[in-house]
Amino acid sequence: MTGFKPAYFTGYWSALATTVLGVIYFLVLLWMILSGQFTLPPPAGIQLFAGIISLLFCPLIVIIMASLHSITQPVRKVYTLAGFAFTLLFAASVSINRFTQLGAVRMNIDAGTTEALHWFLPYGDHSFMLGLEIMGWGWFLGLAFLAAAPLFSSGRLNVWIKWLMILYGLLGIVSSAGFLADSPVSAIGFIAWGLVLFLISGLLTVYFRHKSQEDALSSRNNNYNELII
Repeated sequence: MTGFKPAYFTGYWSALATTVLGVIYFLVLLWMILSGQFTLPPPAGIQLFAGIISLLFCPLIVIIMASLHSITQPVRKVYTLAGFAFTLLFAASVSINRFTQLGAVRMNIDAGTTEALHWFLPYGDHSFMLGLEIMGWGWFLGLAFLAAAPLFSSGRLNVWIKWLMILYGLLGIVSSAGFLADSPVSAIGFIAWGLVLFLISGLLTVYFRHKSQEDALSSRNNNYNELII
């Protein structure tokens, strides 16, 4: 990438990594649905896959938001700062659930100790951890994208990012409300973090690249003007 700056570099590569992992995740989910294996709770192998992928997503999405905040003009940083704060809460919620799943829950199952373990299963009925997962992906990341959406106000690429962020936010909040109401509508969240999220990260990959190129061109023009002067 031309016009290297840390924020462009970290934003580009974290958005790209999120997109690649997201496509893999989506294809696995699609294969499960088409093959009739999509059940709740999912099979053990799929749970392990989802746990590892989700744990990787958390720092990547935090880095994306931090990069956006870094390259945003000061007058508009209120949007990215709010988005970054909500993203940290998202990452904490989801990481606690998945780290517990891959650590304490797995170890107790292997040891045959299952007493009261259902409260801590990542997909258990009325599980504490499932509540953390929905709160993270639905409520906090939904608020993060709603907060950041006004940043993208003009241009075709920006408009797509803006409305996809708004769509994610609305789906996430509806999913969270459905979970609290013990309603099947909570499943609508899978559309947000199973598909919409990775459309957003894919477009943000292009966004960071374009911003880097624009910055490099502006720097060259400024240097040229200084030489003339």
